[in-house]
Parts: sequence; C-alpha cells; structure tokens
Amino acid sequence: MSKKYAPISKAVTLLMVLTCLFAASPAGAQTKFTTADYNLAMRMALKFFGGQRCGDTHNWMLVDNPNTGNTCHLGDKYKGQDVTGGWHDCGDHIKVAPTMGYAAVALLTAYDVWPKAFEDDHSQTYGPPNGIADVLDEVKIATDFFLKSFPDEKTFVYYVGDGGYDHTEWVTSAFQSTRPVEKGGDPRPVSVSTDKGGAQAANYASALALMAMHYPDKKYAAQCSTAAVSIHKFARKNPDNINIPGFYDPTFEVSDEHGLMCILLYRLTGAETYKDEAIDIIQNKWESNYPLAFDTVADILYYYLIKAIPNATNDKNSQYCVPIHDFIRKNVQSGISGATGNGIPWNWFRSTWGTNKLASGSAFAAVLYAKLVDDGIIGTEGRSGTTTAKAAYAYNARIIDYMLGNNEFKHPFIHGYKGDMTHKVHHRNAMGRNDNPPTATKDTAKFLFASGALIGGPSKEGVFGNKVEGGGNAFVETESGCDYNAPFVAALANIIATLNPKTVITKDTTSSTDTTGGLTDTTGLADTTGLPDSTVSVKRAALAASAKSRQSIRLTSRGLTLKLTGGANAGYAKAEIFDVSGRKMYSANINNRSSEMITFAKPLPSAVYFVKLSGPAGVRNITAIVR
Repeated sequence: MSKKYAPISKAVTLLMVLTCLFAASPAGAQTKFTTADYNLAMRMALKFFGGQRCGDTHNWMLVDNPNTGNTCHLGDKYKGQDVTGGWHDCGDHIKVAPTMGYAAVALLTAYDVWPKAFEDDHSQTYGPPNGIADVLDEVKIATDFFLKSFPDEKTFVYYVGDGGYDHTEWVTSAFQSTRPVEKGGDPRPVSVSTDKGGAQAANYASALALMAMHYPDKKYAAQCSTAAVSIHKFARKNPDNINIPGFYDPTFEVSDEHGLMCILLYRLTGAETYKDEAIDIIQNKWESNYPLAFDTVADILYYYLIKAIPNATNDKNSQYCVPIHDFIRKNVQSGISGATGNGIPWNWFRSTWGTNKLASGSAFAAVLYAKLVDDGIIGTEGRSGTTTAKAAYAYNARIIDYMLGNNEFKHPFIHGYKGDMTHKVHHRNAMGRNDNPPTATKDTAKFLFASGALIGGPSKEGVFGNKVEGGGNAFVETESGCDYNAPFVAALANIIATLNPKTVITKDTTSSTDTTGGLTDTTGLADTTGLPDSTVSVKRAALAASAKSRQSIRLTSRGLTLKLTGGANAGYAKAEIFDVSGRKMYSANINNRSSEMITFAKPLPSAVYFVKLSGPAGVRNITAIVR
C-alpha cells in the first residue's frame, strides 16, 4: 500500500514508573490534567522508544514477554559489517531512515531547547538512574545505528528489512528473526545508496550533531561529532530524497533537512562556512506550509537559523526578501487558525494519515516559535499578522490534552495511559503474540503491554474506527511509530519544563560503566490470563541466563510474583501495593529468595495499582494493571 504518511504498523509501550501517585479519575473523564499526569505521559511516551529497539539493545517488550526471546534480528549485516540495532519503524520490524532520523532530531531538539523537561529516572536498561537523561539513553539506540549506517564515506544504509516479507506474519520481532527470510527472518535484505538519500542522511547528521553537544560521555560525543561532519559531505554530494517503496515517498523539497544540518554543524563547530551554507540553501525558498513530519523539518530549521541569525532572509540580495521568522510564524498561525473546537488543525491538514502525529508536529512548532518570542529574539508581528506566544502555548496545550483524553472520544490516544487501552494500536510486540492470529482476533485481542504509543488518530474529525487491522481506515487510524511519538514528546517537553522543571544532568560519564546489573523495570506488564500459548513457549536457556540481576513482576487479582535475581533479592526487602488514591492494599517482607509469590487473602479488583519495592537498593515504584 502506498502512502506518504506512515502506513505501517506502529508501536506500543508499558505503563511507566511513577515517582508519585496520581488522583484516581478515569482518563476518559478528564478534561484537565495535573503535573503528575503530564509527567506520566512523558515517561510512557519516551519509554515507547525502548519498545522499538532492534538487535541486542534491551527491548523491554521482548525482555518482559515470557513467551519470546530477548533479542531480534542479530543477522542484520551489510557485506559482513554489523548493522544491528536502531529502532523499528512502527509496529512492524523494518528499519528506515526517513522516520528514524526525523524522530531522533525531534527528540534531541526537545532536549536541547527544554532540558529541564527530562529526568534521569533509570538507566538504558531500565535499572536505577545512570547519570544520563532518559531521553539521551533512548536516542543513543538510534545514534549508535547511525554510526553504523555509513560503512564507508560513499555508502548509506537507509533500509534494513523488506516490508513485504516483514508483514507476512503477525509475530514478535524475536520470533520473526527465527523465521525464513521471506517471512522477515534473518538474514534480512539491506538496501544502500551511493547517489541519493542526502536529505535522510542530513537528518542523521543533525541528530549526531545534537548528540555531540549533549551526551555526557566525551568520547562518544566526539565520535558523534566526527560522524556528523563526515555525513555532511555525503549528504551535500547526493542531496536528493530516497524513498522506501510502498511505504515512504518523501516530498521533493530537501532544503529544510540540508539547512538544518548545516546550521547545527555551525553551532557544533563554530565554522562560518556551515552558517553561510545554511543561508545559501534557503535562498528563494518559502515557508513549508505544513506541520513537522518525517519529510518536513522546516520549523526546526527556522528555529535554529533564527537563533543564529535573527535577521536571516530568503533572499540576501533583494529588497523584496522575506525574513525567516515570518516562515515559522506563518506555519504556527496556519495551525492555530485551522484548528476546530477540539483543538486539532483539521482545516490545515493535507493528509489524514496519522492526524495525531501531524497535530503534535504543529504543536511542537508552536512552542519553538513561542520560545523565540519569549527569548526576545523575534517579535509577534509579521506578514501573516500577529501571533502571540500566549496563543502558541495555548494551542500546544490543547493538542497535548487532546491526546491525553480531552477529546470527542473521551479516551486517550496514548496507548495504555492510566490503564486505559480502549483505543487500540497496530503493534505486534505490544500485543506480544507469536501465533499469527487472523484479523478478527487481532481486533479483539488483549495487549500484553500498555505501550505509551501515540495512536494515529481519527481519519476525519469525529471518526475513529478503532481497528487494529481489517481494511478501510485501520492503518490510517491505529498506526503509531517513531515519527508519531517524537513530536508529541517534544511538544509535551515545553509544558513539563514550565510546570515541573528537572535538574539538568551535567555529569561526564566518560569511561563509566553501567552498574545497574541489568535491572529491568517492568512497569505496565499486564495480566496475561487468556493469552494464547506462544509457538515459542519458553526463553532459551542462554537468554534466560543473560537475564542475570533482572527484576520482574507479575500482578494479578490473586497475587504478586516477584523475580529478583542478582543476590539478596537485588537489594529489596519489602513489597507494598497501593491503589491510585494511595491506599495501601497489601504489604509483605521479601525473603532472601530469587523468586517470591505473595498470595492475596482477598482478590484485587480490576484497576491500576502501584507496586513499591524498598530496601538497601532504594525505592522503586512500578505501575501494573489487574484486568
């Protein structure tokens, strides 16, 4: 099926670790949200990227699934060179440059602009904090892959897998890896380019430049910097877009990706030649007139270009030039004026594929514009009229609240938010099955995980069929993916940085090691009762052995099962269970065993609960659902 805006299955994450308890009100009934609500949404939306991980990178949807392996697609190679890792595109398992690059740029831009929105809650393997902001832990999975994507300076690995093969069976990525090649198994096809793909390579360079500015390990930052400079050469020599047949067909315009890469390299290196190149690229160009998306990073370019050169114009040699700040102001005004009563800019969309991701992209642009105004870099008036920072912030907040449940459907579009899985998502690892069920079963099946995925959204205002599969608008409405969650996280970052600013991590972690012992946070592991037996019933012994020092829980109405390996129950001595109002339901001491089963005298009702583990290792709060 051909599409311009992501027709592939998209992703699903668990309910996230909470550091505080939120008020007990069903998400569907909410029209106003608290700071705790926004923090929870951020944790879920970020951890979604952990469920997109490919290779041996601790994908929690595999690690926490008792019926499948911990890794996937370890056979990804190009001429013997390793191209494992990175993010799956959507709810399927291919890896593509258009969405992965854009998502990394959006997340790192959010961190660059609003670092106080992002906490260090856990390590890259979801253990205790590691001195690195969680968003950087997640994006490093992508930038590690970007570093592998240029086996030499003339070759760009832009697509791993085959969409046709990949979509043959509805199974987890771990199980798919063991299937024949024509069903998505290893070794997968690897597509490279030597003469095009510059726009997508430019996004890789932009992400690596931002990572070089912010990653606390100086050696890794230097590696990213070197790669960004090198990839710039490939991108400028081979500037055109590259498409993913049957899936992604980017617009012909590439000036935004190239301009963004150059202005970020100017900021990274201080070399004036990059700044001059960025100005040259945008000569005789006009505003993108579209929300941020996988093939449109224009508003991010405008933001950074204006910060570097406030008086930049689209024609440095003409009196009829237009200032670049008018471009971002016009796009923001188009979104605000195109919004209907629910806050979504329906009257501005040219596509209805993934309307929630497009709305989130527009919201992200709005707060970038508002930041420029608040910082005194630009004014509020331009050729498109007056657009205040207050109006831009309000527009952003309304879109975020829409995604959290203040919408015409009365349920969140963040999958599993506060335990609400009413809205389905097309995501195989989140459903957690390996039996390739028929379409009718997929549409009614339970999900193993609450994913935190931003679900595609209505195909038109007030219309949402809520089907995982089955023709019509199913893919349009229930897909999600990297390019969906990234602009949502970025738009949400502004709200959290304002309401609940975090301490910015400045620690240099060079030569440090992860001392978490691979502790696994399994927040949101749903009750698996009623799920079918998998065709892979148990993890292989080698994979089980690699789970050393892992923490996992399973909460049902009848009891709590704890697996705390790694010696002395991984440092936890007590388990407590609270309901969402903060009322303690059960409490028990944890014996010095690797596995503990606490049986309840009275069954727990179906609801969201918080499991608190405490002891010498500290305190860990984990969210779980009893169905």
